[in-house]
Amino acid sequence: MNKTAYINKKIELLFRPIYVKLALALMVISYFYNLPALTYSAIGQNELRLYDLAGLVVLFIVFNNQQLFRTFIKSKTYFKYLHAFILWAGFSLIFNLVFSLYKARPLWFVQTCLYYYHFLVFFYTAILMAMYLRKRSNYKYAASLILILAVAEALLVFAQHAGLVPFLWNYIYKISYGGFLSGALGPNKINLGMNMLFSFVFATGLLLQPQLKVNKILILAAFFTSLATIGVSGSRTTYLALIVFICYLFVSKTKKFFGLSIILSIGVIVAFFLNLELIETITTTIENRVINKVSDPRLLTGENLNVTELYEDLGSGRKELSIRYLYYLLENPLIIPLGIGLNNRLLIQSSAHNIYLSLINEVGLVGLFLYLKWITNYLYLKFGKLVSLKSALNGLILAMLVTLFFGEHLYIYRSLFTILGYFLLIVIMLIAPRYYFKNVQKK
Repeated sequence: MNKTAYINKKIELLFRPIYVKLALALMVISYFYNLPALTYSAIGQNELRLYDLAGLVVLFIVFNNQQLFRTFIKSKTYFKYLHAFILWAGFSLIFNLVFSLYKARPLWFVQTCLYYYHFLVFFYTAILMAMYLRKRSNYKYAASLILILAVAEALLVFAQHAGLVPFLWNYIYKISYGGFLSGALGPNKINLGMNMLFSFVFATGLLLQPQLKVNKILILAAFFTSLATIGVSGSRTTYLALIVFICYLFVSKTKKFFGLSIILSIGVIVAFFLNLELIETITTTIENRVINKVSDPRLLTGENLNVTELYEDLGSGRKELSIRYLYYLLENPLIIPLGIGLNNRLLIQSSAHNIYLSLINEVGLVGLFLYLKWITNYLYLKFGKLVSLKSALNGLILAMLVTLFFGEHLYIYRSLFTILGYFLLIVIMLIAPRYYFKNVQKK
């Protein structure tokens, strides 16, 4: 029996127990439902979420099938490189522990271990989904579930803006995030924005790749609702990611891009014809979050293109944070090679809002190299006939590489909730179909 046959046989046996499929489904649902599943009082008010609980089952599955997971990880470069980064990040927990004890803040290390647990759970959930999708008939079920959840999340946000559903988080979150309406997702704008961006990219990929037999009405519903929700999210980082994705799509798939533009134009015309208040909400949000923040209107028209000034206007202090981090790293060069530990900001007291600088501080140049090796690897995967899915994936990766200069959304900080997990899920959904068609070179 060759390796492929061995993997397929083991995967078939793995998914026979119903609890394995249930755990996978609950993890997918948890990416759209970040509200507390359980609350307890150990030190203050503590919350456990659905992915905390379902994640225990995922790790139990991994523990009982270690050889299969090791073999599967080694067979996929995008899993192998991310696994290497996760192992290095795990090793760096030693540094975090030392600093936590030195600073008399042991709970910082405990909190970081919880974040690392989330990292492991998101990683192994993506692997479990990749295994599940080895069987082509399963793709329709997984894709439909994700699209339904995306549409439901968007409709929940629309209902909140219409005053039909209240703010769903507790008073502390309401004060901290100004009562931002994000449905069941984390109350930071980036959670709603990035979740809907990934949903939009997925729906776009499915629209452009007709060989995949997923319900077109469901795809179109997710396409329009996720795009509209990006508009009301007010996340400037997500706006930039959307622009990068659309620009790449225009360059790589020009003919199909115009087809999408026609579909989108029809949707906008219908929305205006129905006089939907959502259009006004989107317009007002963009005006408040972007247009009114720009000191010189010519920056948006291209008459006076000054990227530095635009960054200062829209960056919410990110430029100052980045400069502060650069000086901090230059003043502490011993940190640069290996870092001072995952999630360790005890010396500088804040993240850089720039994943590249934050990674140098926490896991060093070694960690930054492993991270970049992982995320750029997606750009080199071979898709054969499925060029549209390849374009969707490449556009998403380029959008992330650009916007990560202004955030840490593909990481495991507290305020990010399940963004990384959902990203890993969507890239698997874009990658998996290449195995369903002949003449596709695997890597």
